[in-house]
Amino acid sequence: MNQDLLYKYFKGNATIEEEKQILDWVDASDENRKTFQKERMLYDIALFSNEKQSIHANNKARIIPMLKWTTRIAAMIAIVWGCGFLFKDYQYSRLAQLQTVTVPAGQRAQITLADGTKVWLNSESSLIFPVNFVGKERVVQLTGQAYFEVQKDSLHPFIVKSRNLETRVLGTSFDICSYPDMAETSIILVEGCIQATAYHRKAILHADQQLTLDTLQQKMSITDIDAKLMTQWKDGILRLDNQNFNEMLDKLSRWYGITFVNNASIDSSDRFNGKFHREDIQEAMHIISLSANITYTIKQDTIFIHPK
Repeated sequence: MNQDLLYKYFKGNATIEEEKQILDWVDASDENRKTFQKERMLYDIALFSNEKQSIHANNKARIIPMLKWTTRIAAMIAIVWGCGFLFKDYQYSRLAQLQTVTVPAGQRAQITLADGTKVWLNSESSLIFPVNFVGKERVVQLTGQAYFEVQKDSLHPFIVKSRNLETRVLGTSFDICSYPDMAETSIILVEGCIQATAYHRKAILHADQQLTLDTLQQKMSITDIDAKLMTQWKDGILRLDNQNFNEMLDKLSRWYGITFVNNASIDSSDRFNGKFHREDIQEAMHIISLSANITYTIKQDTIFIHPK
């Protein structure tokens, strides 16, 4: 595929025919898709290298754009992307003992910690972690949602502290969802075994299980699930299962970084299921309008929902 045509597409200047040509080429093979993602990554980094650097308050790290995306540092790498798998590489200053990565609405981030643990942060999430792990435990603090692939170390447990919940592992893959505005906190275990502690009670979780913590009633429950399907958000796919209309709008708002104004009255007993990729919100809203029997109007970053 011609690089000039790809860059024209990235800039949003491609014609409908050119867009179709590119998308057909991407779908033709995995190799084409990987080439597309790499070119998009390089294009986005080139754009970011021209942005102004900023220093965050409260001991947050100074973010320095990296001109070569292949460069890696021992401490960590953060890769932040928006719609369409846009990637940005950041190198973090080692001046502060603790670092904070905060992901805005509509974006996600991937971080590699000092011990080799990989973390995917979902929209409107933040992670506080040390530049280097010292002592007997590896402790991080999460607000929001994250997927962890923990580097195995039997001598140094990995601990995630989130709202009213502490998760302890030695080396495994799991997802934690703990947004402050949600009544429930959950852990999904993909592989291995973890110990969760909340309100002075402990629970052991095994692969393909989900622990749900009701923060209002202070109760824990464990159910069997398909963990890989439930954690596809880190691969750019949002799955909604048995959600009421308002719950669905809340998740879509975070996923796409937009605001909903709901003027429709949808019965709370109505349940919705869906799978949404990180493409244009128009496609998602078209599907929702058909299933929920509503109409909508998009004005910049706000979607107004109306009864049909």
